Amino acid sequence: MSARGRLVWKLAGLCLIGLLGFLVLGPGSVAAGEPIVIKFGNSPPIDDPECLGALRFGELAEKKTGGRVKVQVYPLSQLGAQREMVEGLRLGTIEMTMVTVGFLSSYDQFLNIFELPYLYNDHFHSYRVFDGPIGEDVKKRIDKGDYKPLAFFEAGIRHVTNSRRPIKAPEDLKGLKIRVPQSKVNMDALAAMGATPVAMAFPEIYAALQQRVIDGQENPYTMPWNFKFYENQKYLSKTGHMLLTHTVLYSKKLWERLPADIQAALTEAANEAKHYQREQVRLAEEKVQGLLVEKGGMLFNEVDHDAFRKAVAPLYEKYAKEYGAEAGSFIKRIQETK
Repeated sequence: MSARGRLVWKLAGLCLIGLLGFLVLGPGSVAAGEPIVIKFGNSPPIDDPECLGALRFGELAEKKTGGRVKVQVYPLSQLGAQREMVEGLRLGTIEMTMVTVGFLSSYDQFLNIFELPYLYNDHFHSYRVFDGPIGEDVKKRIDKGDYKPLAFFEAGIRHVTNSRRPIKAPEDLKGLKIRVPQSKVNMDALAAMGATPVAMAFPEIYAALQQRVIDGQENPYTMPWNFKFYENQKYLSKTGHMLLTHTVLYSKKLWERLPADIQAALTEAANEAKHYQREQVRLAEEKVQGLLVEKGGMLFNEVDHDAFRKAVAPLYEKYAKEYGAEAGSFIKRIQETK
């Protein structure tokens, strides 16, 4: 055989070895000695409590694995909008993100019940719910699909902002187009409260407010500040109508390729980071209220919470009927959690 022929066979052999290695390890695997790189996608800016929680998780994960894991946090939807990131987890193109429990209702409609309006009394009530047996039941439901739930972070308490008038009672929302996430429970809640809900992806909100396509939106305090919604919104009404919880997700496809000790360390890191992240949510709420008034020029007002609770009460019966006796049982368990 000529020298050229021997070279061709040698190169072919190397390619075959590489291909066999790829088939054995699969995409997302790393060679021995190299750190496991985890891409963690987020929607808000890097200084938002959501990203601060992701950063703390990364610090803890690296420490607990002795540097075998490196977490790269991507803020401002750099890896796509929420639905795109969740799809990335399903496909195994990114490792981690966090979305509200109700966001996953696209994959399991039952999860809608955990975002019913006025279901939680306050921050700490929600922590007790999701850190206890109910939270474990939620994880089991999510774990049946393409996502591995690691821990529950807080997404915050939502309030209504708009450009037209203060909202003090349900009748004040009549005729106002309010943006909501692409979620059944958000749509139902705002409709029950008296508004005309408009489902829209988060990155589209600012332009829609600016162009008066919508009159307002509803989110935790940090969002009108971080994304400058105050430039097109005058009134912030403290409806506090929904308290949402994030589930920190790992791609099931990529999770199953991790060594057991790495899986355990990541789970531990996420559950330690949740305490820091929740504290950041509460601190940000206090800070941002002042900023929205002093620098954003927004006008805050209290609302008649009893009137809003009465307006949304039929949703509890509707969802219990729609999702069966188990849904009614979960709602009761949440309300009775002390």
